[in-house]
Formats: sequence, C-alpha cells, structure tokens
Amino acid sequence: MEKHLLVCVRTDYTASYAVRFIKDFFHSPCDVHITLFNVAPPKNSWSKGALTKGRQLLEETRQWFINHSFCEESKIDIKSMHSRGNTAREIVQEGHKGMYDAVILGRQAQSVVEEFFDYSVGSKVLWEEIDFPLWFCKCPVESPRKDVLLCVDEDAPSQRIADHVGFMLGDNPNHDITMLHVHNSKEKGATTSEDIFEITRGHLEGNGVASERINELVVDGDDVVKAVLEQVASKPYAAVAAGRGIHDKTAIEKLFPRSISVKLLQQLEGAALWVSQ
Repeated sequence: MEKHLLVCVRTDYTASYAVRFIKDFFHSPCDVHITLFNVAPPKNSWSKGALTKGRQLLEETRQWFINHSFCEESKIDIKSMHSRGNTAREIVQEGHKGMYDAVILGRQAQSVVEEFFDYSVGSKVLWEEIDFPLWFCKCPVESPRKDVLLCVDEDAPSQRIADHVGFMLGDNPNHDITMLHVHNSKEKGATTSEDIFEITRGHLEGNGVASERINELVVDGDDVVKAVLEQVASKPYAAVAAGRGIHDKTAIEKLFPRSISVKLLQQLEGAALWVSQ
C-alpha cells in the first residue's frame, strides 16, 4: 500500500535532514507519495516575498528528489501557506486534514535551555494532540543506516507505534526490526517480555513483515532511554520508534522530562525518532 508522507521543509539547513532520510530509507519509490510543506512567516510588511521564497524551496526540493531518481514528479506534491502565528499548530492541522501516514520534520541539536523556552517547532508539535506518527530527523551520517529499533511495552501507545512500523516496513525488506523491551525487575506485573513480544509481533506480521525480519531483545534495567542510546551506539539503526503517553506540558516537565519520547528527542543522535501517541 502506498505511503503518504508530509515532509515539512523550512528555509534553514534542517530541511535537508528529512529529505535525506527519506531518500536513504526507502528504496521503493513507487510506493511512497510525498507532500512537501512549507509554512512561511505571518503575512505582513516584513514578510513580503516569503511565500514565493518558500515555494521556490519546495520546487528545488522536489527537483532534488527527481534528480536523485527517487520519485517521479507525479508522486511529489508541494503545498505552502502563510503562518497565522503558530507554525507547530498549522503543521498539526495539515497533518490531520491530509490524513498522512507520517509527518516528518528535520531537527537540529538543541540545548536543554532551548528546549525549555520552546524554540523548537519540533518540540512544540510533540506537545500537540495528534493522531498521526511524527518522525524527527537529525543531521544524517554519510553512510545510510539500516533497520528500526522498536521500543515496546504493554501500553497502548507502544502497540500503536508497532502497527505503524509494521505498516511502513511490511513491503520494505531492506530493513529488519528489533523489538526492545527494557525489563525492570523491581516492577511486579503480570505482563512478561514474552507476552509483549507476542502482541507486538502480531502487529508487525499482520502488516506483512516476515517473521525472520523480526528480532527480540530484552535489557534489564530501569532506564529505558539509557538502554536505547546504548543500543543505537552499538548498532547504526536508521530509526528508533517509541510510543508516547499523555503528559502535562509544565515547565518542570519540559526542563526535566519524564517522557521517554521527549528525552529521546533531546538526546538521540544519528538515528531518526518515530513517535506515536
């Protein structure tokens, strides 16, 4: 089934991060439909020509895809608009309206202070109410990376991201999937790693992922983020996928985040981050 991706293209260099990731990750261009999306500054006397400049950037990006033999022109749409004052909200609205399979943003590394003051559009989008997966792509490495590290537990967001990973990779045999469960022996519960893997495997295989492409990995510990970063450091995964529960957007939560997805957004390097609520 064809995937429809909304790729947010900005006038800074981070635009190339998402573009490069898509080009390196997908090797079946006929199965990917792309909408390149640019939000220009609010319409006023200071932003004259911003929409034209944004559309020119979109045309150049579309031509880049075509020149690199990734997609036919008919598979790449462009869409631009003036911001009404909240770029993150407008990206989310377009994501809902277009019913995209994923919304993709390039992202530069940022300090904790920058995160606290919400300078990042990506951080703002993550706090919005969304019903579609988000992909965050940081600076790509020279050599394309492979495979997806899927963080799993018994919660519903984890199973939703598993379904998304299965949908994206069901007909893309170039990537395998490693299901990672961080087992905390101090927590007592009825759900075991085996139970979680069985449920997750059902989502993956139900989307057409062959069983031999699915691996299982259990790490003992109570720090999921640390375990993920160690795995990515030991193997060059193309993407890390994680579910995201509901969290309050408070100053303390932004500065000292409890959410695994927010921590990974801040700390993950090399691999893209896929998040589903």
